[in-house]
Amino acid sequence: MFAFGETVLLHEVWRDRLWSAAPMIVVQDTPELVVMWRPRGTVRKVPATPPTRPRPEHRWDRLRMLMSECDWVLEDQAWDVDNLWLMRPGDWSSVWVSWLASGAHWGWYLNLQTPYARTATGFRMMDMMLDVVVANDRSWEWKDEKDFQAIIDHGLIDEAAATAVRTEAARLIGDLEADRAPFCDGWEDWRPDPAWAIPMLPVKWGL
Repeated sequence: MFAFGETVLLHEVWRDRLWSAAPMIVVQDTPELVVMWRPRGTVRKVPATPPTRPRPEHRWDRLRMLMSECDWVLEDQAWDVDNLWLMRPGDWSSVWVSWLASGAHWGWYLNLQTPYARTATGFRMMDMMLDVVVANDRSWEWKDEKDFQAIIDHGLIDEAAATAVRTEAARLIGDLEADRAPFCDGWEDWRPDPAWAIPMLPVKWGL
């Protein structure tokens, strides 16, 4: 288990190749729940189209090409929102609690992803492209449905994974609407330790 306030690495891995890397601050690490903090301004590594070929115009085409060709390069990108990540072992998701720059609660973000695995430096997972954006009043909407459908249509994930993602999304929406955990646990009132600086990627941020 990682210690409170420790900086760990969250790696996304696609076909055994590093897709992204981000530093996170540990808030809670138990066998039942992992909670991590990622403030705005956190610089992470993200995939980009290599200079050796044209960059597709549409986002879902760029992602599909990167995932099928496995030729992405990694570049720096600054995170643009304050949020807390809640992850349970075995879940095909992480639930994010987000705040505006003013500190006001912005809402929730239901991120569909593969179940996390522990590593020596943090955690490993892979985003599944489909998301649910939840406003402060608990109204919600789908996000990136085209991206998700594109990776299914091109055989990048199998039907079992697609079903797991859809089932997880339905469960989370049901928990949200019924005000079950984690939506009833008061996480929107949580605030980071004021002594924490923005986490930074270490020199050795790779796998």
